[in-house]
Amino acid sequence: MTECRLARPQERPQTHELWQRVFGDTPQAQEVFYTQCAPWGPLVLVEEGQVKSMLALSPCGLALPGEPEVPGMYLYALATRPEGRGKGYAARLMVYAAQWAKEKGMAFVCTVPAQPSLFAFFGANGFEPAFFHRRAPLPAPKAGRAVVVSPQEYVQLREERLRDVPHLVHTPGQAAFESQLQGTLYRLALPHGPGCAVVERWGEQTIVKELLCLPGDEAEASGLAAHLGTGAGEWRAPCGQGEGIPFGAIQWLHAPPPAWQRYAGAYLGLALD
Repeated sequence: MTECRLARPQERPQTHELWQRVFGDTPQAQEVFYTQCAPWGPLVLVEEGQVKSMLALSPCGLALPGEPEVPGMYLYALATRPEGRGKGYAARLMVYAAQWAKEKGMAFVCTVPAQPSLFAFFGANGFEPAFFHRRAPLPAPKAGRAVVVSPQEYVQLREERLRDVPHLVHTPGQAAFESQLQGTLYRLALPHGPGCAVVERWGEQTIVKELLCLPGDEAEASGLAAHLGTGAGEWRAPCGQGEGIPFGAIQWLHAPPPAWQRYAGAYLGLALD
């Protein structure tokens, strides 16, 4: 017998093992994710008592300027046992996840494919590219004023900087989880007003997962972000309409809001990776 549903408490060791096997995160890190981002736990496909595939859904929103926020779910940690791949388990579980989210009143499910080649896989399962950003090498480091902030403060400042940009709204829990991976959440003091950044240090490389500031402050902000890291790496930021690198995909669970048609895409930012 094969069924899709929320994981039962006694199945948690199986989902811990599968997640760790595919992504490397410890059971403790996984439980932190559930506490902060998805308190109901993982959704699973179970066959003959064994978890074959799993995923997690984390609440989020889509902000379109001048419109009410659209509720949705961020699909995370989709994993299938290696010996079960190619059998349609993940596709079947995603169909169940979409229905589960729709029954909870959600309008969409979105995700960030782990690599560009997976856009085709998600495309075959009802998703389309919808979130884009731009990337650039970090410039020479430039000292300045930056303060580490709480997830709540970061999310508030992020929403201020993205007020006129169609974007995915992250929760404080998601920002907290990002900060517990490798990222540090900063408020940046810049000439035209405060900016914000998520800075990750990967050995000798720095990845600025998100860099948000007011017009005219980009050079100052990227130099300060380089100073906060190791000085070598890249920074990521929103792009103009019809521009940028595909980063995330969306599946609408019913007709998208009319305002969505005015945009060629939106900005996502944090993939919690």
